Amino acid sequence: MRSDSVRCGCIDILVVCTGNICRSPMGEALLRVRLEARGVDARVHSAGTMAWGGSATDEAVRAMREHGLVIDDHRSRALTNELVDRADLVLGMTRDHVWRAARGTDDAGDRVFLVGELARLGPRAGAREADEPVREWAARVAALRPGGPVGRAGDEIDDPVGEPLEVYRATAVRLDRDLSTIASLLAP
Repeated sequence: MRSDSVRCGCIDILVVCTGNICRSPMGEALLRVRLEARGVDARVHSAGTMAWGGSATDEAVRAMREHGLVIDDHRSRALTNELVDRADLVLGMTRDHVWRAARGTDDAGDRVFLVGELARLGPRAGAREADEPVREWAARVAALRPGGPVGRAGDEIDDPVGEPLEVYRATAVRLDRDLSTIASLLAP
């Protein structure tokens, strides 16, 4: 399937968590602004492995406002194979998210990563070259994995749902740190 990125000339990045109401909407907003600041034309969007429906949690909305970002209008949606097929890069919060994103598409394994995993391995592969497609860069990074798309426990980002605002703030700081690294690697 041709990705929307081929048609629009931009990178298509999908951010995945469980309900698409906390981590992935925060990650989507943070990555979008980091890529925009570097002049990278990207479609950043998100989905969840469970169809929860609804908006982002109040705490996620508040944590993002503290970062100067607005996610008030976010509506959750379910992860589909079509979303993964179109994406040049898929970023999951846990190994379960990575597994679920990769399992429905034959060629997804080399472009599905934990956020923390890509932030950790990406610098070893080096930044994307100016003329290098994101899928090729992702495959270079994936080649550094010791045994397939599993990542490490320390690469996972815990779910803050049901936790106090301080946990959401810490999640946002972690996401911003890792996604800033990823954005700098994607900017040719």
